Amino acid sequence: MNAAAFFRTDEVRRILERVSQAGSMPASVHFLEGDHEGPSLAGAGRCEACQYVAACAGGKAACRDSRVSGSRQALARRKPAAYLCHMGFACVSAPVLLDNTPGFVLTLGPYCPAEAPQTLSLDAMKGLAALVHEERPFFPTPLTDIALVPSTAVPAIAEWAAESLSGLWERTRELQLAIEPAIENTDPGALRPPRRRRSKTPDHSPYRGTEIAAALASGNQTLARSLVKSALAEVESKGEMLAVRRARAIALAGATLEAAERAHLDTMESWEEFPAFVAALRQAKSDSDLTSAAMSLLAIVLRVTARASSEGTLPELNRLIMARLPEAVRLAEVAQRLNRHPTAITHQLQRKFGLSFSQYVGRVRIDMAKELLRRTRLGVGDIAQRVGVADASNFSKLFRKFEGVSPQQYRSRYRSQR
Repeated sequence: MNAAAFFRTDEVRRILERVSQAGSMPASVHFLEGDHEGPSLAGAGRCEACQYVAACAGGKAACRDSRVSGSRQALARRKPAAYLCHMGFACVSAPVLLDNTPGFVLTLGPYCPAEAPQTLSLDAMKGLAALVHEERPFFPTPLTDIALVPSTAVPAIAEWAAESLSGLWERTRELQLAIEPAIENTDPGALRPPRRRRSKTPDHSPYRGTEIAAALASGNQTLARSLVKSALAEVESKGEMLAVRRARAIALAGATLEAAERAHLDTMESWEEFPAFVAALRQAKSDSDLTSAAMSLLAIVLRVTARASSEGTLPELNRLIMARLPEAVRLAEVAQRLNRHPTAITHQLQRKFGLSFSQYVGRVRIDMAKELLRRTRLGVGDIAQRVGVADASNFSKLFRKFEGVSPQQYRSRYRSQR
């Protein structure tokens, strides 16, 4: 599958619709080569003011030139870039890496920074006058569909969306690579559904969406809250910390709902509440407020899943693992307690969350250890014992496997941010 076909898929459309809904603004993807921008590859959402401006002489070209400028910034920085379009509206562009190929760019906007709502109408009138070369008494279309959004929130939404698109591309390519040898080497009448290759590299995404979604699906709200707290605590910034963590909360929630959807959980109610969640974060005054706001949104998935679930394995599995965590947790023993075949449990975790049993247990151990590293003065060996790893050296290897840093480096980086 080439990139053009990829961006026409239902999965891409669904991601962009969720992103547009979460940010209350349009989303589009283009390819930029030099100063030339190709046609839109995919998009969702609409803005009446933008449609009016595009219909004016020179409007489309001015919009494209603004988007090209923002896209070039994003590609050069390899991260989201905020900019003002020719109308004075705020937008954000973010690079989407498909096989590390630069040029694909996601653009969100327009929106108005919630910190300066009074600038929207004035900037719109100035931009229109510059475009049509005449002063007008008022803007011809309502500006009510241009959302007021915290300035740090949209880059976070763009980053999460770009990561989601890149991750979907990787999964699509893995599946395609698995299918192609089967087609070449097997009689067409005997083709079987291909097995997807399992990634052996832990997910180092800062949002922990897969792990939080797994905790929600298993009915463990306490674990989900702990994971949310950890992800919010792991912020490095020279700017205003609470503002950065507000942005992290938005991206974390979006990544978790995306992971929950991939696990076939019902997320519709949570997506409907996403704009209200973004607005609520503006009132958050502390890390505790941010965690509570995120959990209020994510707990909707937990409640809906609990109502709809006819399978009690995951909640019971989670309770057994948590109860035995300081000791060795063996799949055979857990399966016997659940009266399930070990392979059935492994397949269920892999199918729903892309995690093997050992990866899930290891992830839980490390998340518990991270909390202890941030909140206590316990030595690394003591923490290893508490989370069920007998040897401190093995614990350090496991920690580095999941987090990419040593326990000591993690503590040094985040312990002061209590």
